[in-house]
Amino acid sequence: MQKMLAVERRKAPERAQLVPNPKRPSAQKQNSLANDNPATVLVVDDDPSVLPALARLIRAAGFQVRTFDRPGALLASEMPTTNACMLVDMHLPEMNGFQLCKTLAESGRGLPAIMITGRDDAETRRMIEQARPLAALFKPIGEGTLLEAVARGLALSKSG
Repeated sequence: MQKMLAVERRKAPERAQLVPNPKRPSAQKQNSLANDNPATVLVVDDDPSVLPALARLIRAAGFQVRTFDRPGALLASEMPTTNACMLVDMHLPEMNGFQLCKTLAESGRGLPAIMITGRDDAETRRMIEQARPLAALFKPIGEGTLLEAVARGLALSKSG
């Protein structure tokens, strides 16, 4: 059974500064040198301000990002089968994040999932427990916390 990384709500997001090291190739270059299947993060969030912000942060860390503003868009897309993970909002139109992950798993397209939410109530926590994601992150999410969870998801995807 996967061990879930639970992160409690923080009063203020941490601010990690991403500074490239000129002596070391970027994560993106390392990914493309290692194989033809670069690390990809699929982000599903219906908030028009959160989705591009998450994409920018993940790209700045050197990963490929594909964004989806609703579950149906992800379900209709071609998805990577390895070297990828999902960052999924719990509360979405069409279906919630738990239902999306369950649908993908049942169709053989499941990937390590990190659930994100702005709600911290009993119903949301119940859905998170049912989904059993790799991590459950509560907004506002610190950059370091998010990138650590993404790295864990990608490592699981490579090994599994």
